[in-house]
Amino acid sequence: MVKKSLLHIVPGLALAVMVTLASFLLCGFLNTIFAAQKNFISPILVAILLGILIKNSFPIGARFDEGIQFGIKRLLRLGIILMGIRLSIVTVLHIGAVAAILVCICIASALLATIYLSKKIGVSGRLGALIAAGTSICGVSAIVAISPAICAKEEETAYAVGTITIFGIFASITYPYISQLLLHLPVQSAGFFIGTAVHDTSQVTACSLIYDQLWKLKTATGLNCSDIAIATKLVRNTLMIVVIPILGALYCPKNQADKPGAKIQIVKYIPLFVLGYIVMGIVRSAGDFFWGADHTLWSSVCTVIKESGTYCITLAITCTGLNTDIRKLSHLGYKPFFCGLCAALFVGVVSWVLVTLFGKALVF
Repeated sequence: MVKKSLLHIVPGLALAVMVTLASFLLCGFLNTIFAAQKNFISPILVAILLGILIKNSFPIGARFDEGIQFGIKRLLRLGIILMGIRLSIVTVLHIGAVAAILVCICIASALLATIYLSKKIGVSGRLGALIAAGTSICGVSAIVAISPAICAKEEETAYAVGTITIFGIFASITYPYISQLLLHLPVQSAGFFIGTAVHDTSQVTACSLIYDQLWKLKTATGLNCSDIAIATKLVRNTLMIVVIPILGALYCPKNQADKPGAKIQIVKYIPLFVLGYIVMGIVRSAGDFFWGADHTLWSSVCTVIKESGTYCITLAITCTGLNTDIRKLSHLGYKPFFCGLCAALFVGVVSWVLVTLFGKALVF
């Protein structure tokens, strides 16, 4: 049975590996042509775009689906857990404490503004709540978890997922450039900005890694943008267990309030990989304490784990591109699309204002 399951995921993962390798080769070729422009394009950005191009240009059969979904759901989470080895638990908690303030403000303001806008333009309250949750918390995962809790219709869930996918991918591609070239944010501010403004976990991870590959900047203590962005995003993911029951109480009809669906969804979607990320931070701290951060063997082990995490995440991001069907997204009505656009812009502006106001406090 296990062998059969493994065989089912091989075609999709093999396709993702080939697309990823092609992305690195194409990126190197493009950067050679545009050698005068040092920071032109990153391999992960090429992987996303190439995956979307292949998905929407060629008939990818259903036999690739399981492997692609495995990459999106399993490899991404494994990669994020492994990336936890890059930071000590003290650093993780420090970033998380600062991020919690920014995240709470962003989530509250995005929920209120998006739900208010949805009522004004004639979008159903439940659809508005789904778009708001997807924009402010953790993208598609939040929508899927919250949908049964608020008794949303299948059509409303599909609209919300499509809307979040469109603007999340757009943000993951453009925000690395906006952060550096337009907003001129320091690397720590860019990390918090990307971690709070981009929608889905895969999109935040892709966006922050693109930033690292393009600009190769670090904080005074040696942190990358992705270190801060991923930790910030995991704080957002964790807050889903607070938002789900609140929205469920507001939108689920009283005659369905006693149904166990919402409770089941809360348990099901508790982001356990966040705990894995924290455990890896504890492992890193313990190793540094007993052997020292510069110990040759321990440093090599950390490097292998970090690189393994990067490979897993890169494949997962390629799978995200291979899973994006533009033709399905084109069927969205203009009102949900407009609502999603406004929500994405609003949370981006709020995030930028916050990292600008608290800029002096965001020092690592």
